[in-house]
Amino acid sequence: MNPYWLKIGGGALAIFGVGYGGLKVAEKGVHEIQAATMGSIQHVLRDVPTKFLAFRLNGDRVGRLRTLDVSSNGDWSAQSVKMEVALDDRSASGELANCNLAADDFRHGADDVNFRCASASDINDDHLTQVGEARFEPGDLVRPLYVRARELRRLEHSDIRNLKANFSSDDGKSVHGNADYDLRDRHGDRQKGSVRLDAADGRALIEIKDENGNELFHLRADDRGLSFNAKDRRGRELIKLLAGDAGVHFNVKADKDEKAERDEQ
Repeated sequence: MNPYWLKIGGGALAIFGVGYGGLKVAEKGVHEIQAATMGSIQHVLRDVPTKFLAFRLNGDRVGRLRTLDVSSNGDWSAQSVKMEVALDDRSASGELANCNLAADDFRHGADDVNFRCASASDINDDHLTQVGEARFEPGDLVRPLYVRARELRRLEHSDIRNLKANFSSDDGKSVHGNADYDLRDRHGDRQKGSVRLDAADGRALIEIKDENGNELFHLRADDRGLSFNAKDRRGRELIKLLAGDAGVHFNVKADKDEKAERDEQ
């Protein structure tokens, strides 16, 4: 089985501009990899607050995300997602007063939180379904949050059986989050555990643990470098990356371990 935390790890490395392929190509040289890695880390850590917290309406930034709470036991309802947004200018609340918030297609992969105002006819024509609500501050304006039915079906048919997650950024400069997950893949394998996210003061930390508290995935990044480690459920190391002033060390054992696990089955 391809552990889901390896997919998260690949995504995390991609965010920092570090590709598996680039790290595996020895001809590039350690010094070139080191320089690229360190430059990407410093650039991303500097831009995290503006890139990942901006809330945009119809293409224009109107505020920033303060909190996001997600709760699902496999199905998604009008109460599954709740968010709080701090408006940059209170006058934006006028445009939002009668706005049905429709999220952009998730597959576009935009950095910002992008929404548009959907009319009543748009809700029917675009097959939109409510999955939550957004509260705007200052004030006490609450508006419904919609996604396309196909996006909802994608969630419903995913591996998620239970998810409780929260995310917060009180100052727009630091980000903190926690999640408890319960997943079941197409082979019937069950995976439970927790995720922790902490980013502030030019540093970032992501940790994933199983239901017994054993660490499966760890990523730490700051202006001194990047460390990345992923293990399987038996505690065997799959991927390890260390990049910093002393150089770059990268080791992959996933292919061998996955083959051994298949052979045991």
